[in-house]
Amino acid sequence: MVLNANETANYSLLGLVMMICVIVPFVFLNKYGRKVIGLSKPKSYFWLVFAFIIGLIFSVLLYYLGELMYGSSFENWYVYIGKSYNVPSGISANDKRMTFVIMAITGMLFSPIGEELFFRGLVHSSFAKSIRNFKASIVDSSAFALTHISHFGLVFINSEWSF
Repeated sequence: MVLNANETANYSLLGLVMMICVIVPFVFLNKYGRKVIGLSKPKSYFWLVFAFIIGLIFSVLLYYLGELMYGSSFENWYVYIGKSYNVPSGISANDKRMTFVIMAITGMLFSPIGEELFFRGLVHSSFAKSIRNFKASIVDSSAFALTHISHFGLVFINSEWSF
């Protein structure tokens, strides 16, 4: 699905899947089940704010590292991801802003939260029962890496795939 989205520049289905991944634990798990996969109310919001600030700092540093190493070429991960979205050229500035807001919310909220709940929560806890935590971590980390190789390793540029 991710490879197809890269090729067609249509990420709408991926956004929908990520939203579903966020909703699934609340639909199919009870309070105890959500706690088992790590979904619980934080004891202190300090660490959430701290993590947000650190994440923001590292995102900015990563942006400048990409600029320093690759400039505005497709090897720069921010350039590749930014140019992979299919934004029609004839739309108004207001529609472009709305498209950006929708993609940003999906990309910054539903995608990482959905991925964490799915891979680190449901996939890991499902495998941990039968093959224990260590092997389950290898399984969910491998699945996570394989999914993301299509963003940062196997890329679709100028109508062809390259690694």
